[in-house]
Amino acid sequence: MEESVSTAAARAGRQRIFTGHASYVFWVMFGISALNYLDRYVLTGAANKVAQELNFELDGIGYISSAFLVVYTLASLPLGIWADRVKRRSVVALCVAIWSVVTVATALATNFVTLFISRMFLGIGEAGYFPAGTALMGDYFRREVRSRVMSWWSTAQLFGILGGFGLGGVIAGLGPGQWRWAFVFTGIPGLLLAYLAWRVREPRRNQADEEALALSTEGTPLAETASVQPVISIRAILDQIWSLLRIRSLAMLIIMQIFAFFVLGVNTTFLPTYLQQKDTFSLSSGLAGLYSGGVIVVAGIIGTLLGGYMADVLNRRYPGARILVCGIGFLLSAPAFALAVLLHDLVVFTIFFVLTAILVTVYTGPSTAATQDVVPSIWRASAVAITLLIAHLLGDAAAPTIVGVLATALDPTGGTHFRQHIAGQDLSMALLFTCVPALIIAGLVGIFGARWMEKDVAAADEANRALRETRAG
Repeated sequence: MEESVSTAAARAGRQRIFTGHASYVFWVMFGISALNYLDRYVLTGAANKVAQELNFELDGIGYISSAFLVVYTLASLPLGIWADRVKRRSVVALCVAIWSVVTVATALATNFVTLFISRMFLGIGEAGYFPAGTALMGDYFRREVRSRVMSWWSTAQLFGILGGFGLGGVIAGLGPGQWRWAFVFTGIPGLLLAYLAWRVREPRRNQADEEALALSTEGTPLAETASVQPVISIRAILDQIWSLLRIRSLAMLIIMQIFAFFVLGVNTTFLPTYLQQKDTFSLSSGLAGLYSGGVIVVAGIIGTLLGGYMADVLNRRYPGARILVCGIGFLLSAPAFALAVLLHDLVVFTIFFVLTAILVTVYTGPSTAATQDVVPSIWRASAVAITLLIAHLLGDAAAPTIVGVLATALDPTGGTHFRQHIAGQDLSMALLFTCVPALIIAGLVGIFGARWMEKDVAAADEANRALRETRAG
């Protein structure tokens, strides 16, 4: 009896994943992802000191974080659609260069307004990299290993957060004005990575899946064929967006990530500041940054890799596993997070916050892979961009502002607590009232939304087969 496609694919999944140029592309994109989050969170690590020096409050930290996220969100859709019509490597290279220059320029900020504006422009640079980069990676690695590859790639974000929190916190703690050097040190390496991204080879749309299918059924790879690009027009773009939003699995992923992004955005914005308050743990600026980054890296790597492996293994038995795994992780994280912010003992906080971070980051690889699985290959960057637009805009774009304003409102002195470094209880209550319900909703959406993925993957495969026939003709 001939070996089935699924059996051949399963055997291929046990073979080497990183080979040849794909390995090079992975490591270039890994470095870019790490730098992306390093540049983004270096301000977060230094935020407590910067706020004191430039004279703004907790709500100001929230406003600045939201300024980046709003621009990042709004710019992601046009840049993602553009990436589906040009070479993805060029979009990645351009965006990395832009955000690197803006990061260096942030060192020149002299007040709240100039800092606010610099973070807005940072959002433009970072917005185009992820949709284009995700689509690029999706065409280098086949579906059977995609959750794992996306999970490994996502661990770069965690190292970037560690570097941003740690570098920002330590340098800010050296003395007044020293935080500016953190932006100089983190911005310059991006120009080298931009050049490396520009030099990678652009894969054919859906190349990895087509080659895996050909090898499993015929023993030989598909011949190179001309790429068919979507027509650029306003009507075509609107039709494309509507078609993507009608994919029920993609809609569930977006709704789930709205609430997940709210939680992630809030905690990465306020965690170092929270740890420095005298009524919580009274850590120094440098120690708070290193602690925050260390906890997120250790727990995040465990959660991210665990989620990727679980989703790929379970996906062989249940087609909706990639979304289901995300939902279970979010639902279980809600009680752990509540205990972490309610109990102001550093050991207890560490235990429950680490558990929360593991469970929350389980979603990272599976959700990214699921987004690539359920849409036609020529729309992959656009699907990521639409997900980012809606999930960030309705999720974390305003989340830091909401929690910052709420924490300030919970302070009966109207801001004196933060100036006196005793705003920990105010932040605890703001986090409890907002993040726990968000995690519960994200979990339920993932669990109940997994049932549609099998049909959506089949529809995407049919669209890709039609595309292959068009190219061959």
